[in-house]
Amino acid sequence: MKVISITNNKGGTGKTTTSYNLGAALANRNHKVLLIDLDAQCNLTIAAGVPTTGRHIGELLLGEAGFDEVVVKKDGFDLLPAHRMLLSYEYRINTEPDSGFFLSENLEGKDYDFVIIDCPPSLGSLTVNALVASDYFVVPMQGENFAYVGLDEILQLTAKIRRRMNPRIKLAGILFNRFDMRTKFGQMVLQKLMQNPMVRVFETSIRQDVSLMESTAFAQSIFAYAPDSRGASDFSKLCDELLELYGEEKIQQ
Repeated sequence: MKVISITNNKGGTGKTTTSYNLGAALANRNHKVLLIDLDAQCNLTIAAGVPTTGRHIGELLLGEAGFDEVVVKKDGFDLLPAHRMLLSYEYRINTEPDSGFFLSENLEGKDYDFVIIDCPPSLGSLTVNALVASDYFVVPMQGENFAYVGLDEILQLTAKIRRRMNPRIKLAGILFNRFDMRTKFGQMVLQKLMQNPMVRVFETSIRQDVSLMESTAFAQSIFAYAPDSRGASDFSKLCDELLELYGEEKIQQ
């Protein structure tokens, strides 16, 4: 089982779109996939067409419900949904000893090939739980002013987690999402990232595509809603690149 967190402490960078469609791409390749929504905005839960009023990930983390009570089985993947009250659960999690390990403990022994975690736009205890449980993390980044602000904070946090809690976590890559390389700003950001030895940038980027926005409104992945679209092509290529990365590491081990 490989666990991948999709994280950026800035909102609106495409974390949910990436989580949902990367999970769908992996499921299309016959992998058994679990999606986890750790964001109180519940965007991934809503995009998957799951009600936000039932059992949720916060209850699982605090031991108020078991895994089988919380998980929702969809066509092609399973989901641990979020709830609007998740922030209050995060506050309670903060008061518990060893709270950073709650998610990883609940994933132990589960029969999935890939777990994709949609993290909240913060570096609080829910994001820490995700990173402690993860093998890789992906940072979506959009082409706008201050697009890379906060990246150092994410890298510093993951470095601490690697030293203290989860030595296996690695940056899978920076994922450019609606990022225009033709602009001077885009070229400047790319140059800065390429100069950082701690950073890997995916060759695949997610282009602007209205179908990606429309698909979530209809609670469908881009592959179900518009299989011939640019968005479907881009997420399929991203999936291939991730699987290649996983394969290379498996060979090295």
